[in-house]
Amino acid sequence: MDRKLSGMVATVAAIGVSLVCSVNSNKATSWGKENVTKLDYQADTLLCATLAQQAEGDNAQNAAGGINGKNGAGRLPGGDGNGAGNSGGTGNAPSVGGGTYEGHASPDLVSRAANQQRAQEMQLKQARMETVRKCLVDRGYTEFELTAEQRAELAQLPQGSQARLDYLYKLGTNPDFLKRKPTL
Repeated sequence: MDRKLSGMVATVAAIGVSLVCSVNSNKATSWGKENVTKLDYQADTLLCATLAQQAEGDNAQNAAGGINGKNGAGRLPGGDGNGAGNSGGTGNAPSVGGGTYEGHASPDLVSRAANQQRAQEMQLKQARMETVRKCLVDRGYTEFELTAEQRAELAQLPQGSQARLDYLYKLGTNPDFLKRKPTL
């Protein structure tokens, strides 16, 4: 395998390994499957991570606020679209602006835009988590809860490291651990 492809696989593997462990109702969980080979475990991790990276949200099209152009709330006739209408002026005479801050977004618009961006980010994160979950379930994996000791051990292992992947694989192929279903 050439260096570029090897580097890409390592990057996706790092993403995948970080996605294999999730948080479910404030409980750390991981995924496993009895009798899965280490190669299949790594391949499934790569595949599910890749699918998750490609997941998209709906761009918050149903979000309230009208920032993404879906409604005209906050707009005044003849305004610039951000809640600030023309000030003064009649007929063909040029209008006199609002001083120093003319053309700047209103505080309400800024707040709504920030809220919409946060909603989009949360929705994308949720879509990616659901994609990973569905991908792993479709491949026969089971989610199980990690003990406090396992969480502590995992915290010592760097994200994306081979040691972390080995540890998760060891846990995820142990039938006793796989019986510990996460509590909601």
